Amino acid sequence: AAEYSADYRVEARYEYNDNVRLSPDNQIDTSGGKLILPVTLTRRSERLDASLAGELSSSKYNESGYDSDNQNVQGNATYQLERGELKGNAGYLRDSTLDSEFTDTGVVGLSATRKETATVGGSGFHMFTEKNGLSAGGNYADVQYQSPFYQDYTYASGYGGWLHQWTERTLLRLQAYANNYENDGQVKVSSDGLGAQAGFDSDLSEQLTLSMLVGWVSIDTNYSSGQPVPIDDASDDAYLVTGSLKYEQERYNLEARVKSDTNPSGDGYLLKTDQLDVSYGYRLTELSRANLTVLAGRSSSLDSSIDNDRDYARGVLRLDYRFSPNWYVAGSYTYSFQDQKRNNYDPGDADSNSVYLSLIWQPDTHAWSR
Repeated sequence: AAEYSADYRVEARYEYNDNVRLSPDNQIDTSGGKLILPVTLTRRSERLDASLAGELSSSKYNESGYDSDNQNVQGNATYQLERGELKGNAGYLRDSTLDSEFTDTGVVGLSATRKETATVGGSGFHMFTEKNGLSAGGNYADVQYQSPFYQDYTYASGYGGWLHQWTERTLLRLQAYANNYENDGQVKVSSDGLGAQAGFDSDLSEQLTLSMLVGWVSIDTNYSSGQPVPIDDASDDAYLVTGSLKYEQERYNLEARVKSDTNPSGDGYLLKTDQLDVSYGYRLTELSRANLTVLAGRSSSLDSSIDNDRDYARGVLRLDYRFSPNWYVAGSYTYSFQDQKRNNYDPGDADSNSVYLSLIWQPDTHAWSR
């Protein structure tokens, strides 16, 4: 028999930001309201787990250029094989650059720009013996902006390799990696990468897990500008690191993630990004909880001839208090910083302070089986 469930909530939020553009010049403060309605449908059976999550949100600010009506739909499925697993996902996100650009371009203009992201992906593994198997996976994204300041792009990445169950708690990985980036701008950019990665996933204890994947990728970039003076093509190498550490106790949890990777960007080319983020959650009482998240990173163009270095950091403190079984309030303070070094958009360092207060109604989960 399969089990089904439906969850939804309604959130009304007040927001204030004293420098919404995170710019050293022409700073703009915004205040306003946001209405959020997320819904999640799930199906669970012996072999198949699937979910469909959707969210509608509407924001209205004193600066009407930042008003936005957003939609988000994400589907995920996991199918258990006798000696393996298959996963698939697909999604469509229609939001604005007011929310999306902090870890990408860092650019928020004098008004919000519509951004649409369509994604599809999948992965799987099969253990041919008790200790050895194969894995593969891939992802594809199509990103479009409704502004010439940003550049539309497509990005695809994939991997395939060998798995080895070293111990009962530790799985080793060795895999080939490839990616492709293509923009849609006046200067056409096409980047193709090929590399390798090795790492492990380990359950160090019932509370502590550690994962690490390291490697490198060699990327060839072709520029096709149609201009009288051609732009030289480039070949670059980049190291790859993806790691996570998770620790859970009854009252608190800690998670740290580190990555050094090449990432697609609305700037119109690949970025080399180094990033660390740490999150800590603590249950203060049976009815209240605190969460602290800290993120810091540095990004630059993979092609060193393009001057586009950027440092960024953000800290978020959130408190939740449930005053009845289906009602709770939440408040958050966020400090953001960036040092934008390129000359075509407000170079220099800037910071911002923002707060929000929310009233949330979340009815009990509706569950049934058939």
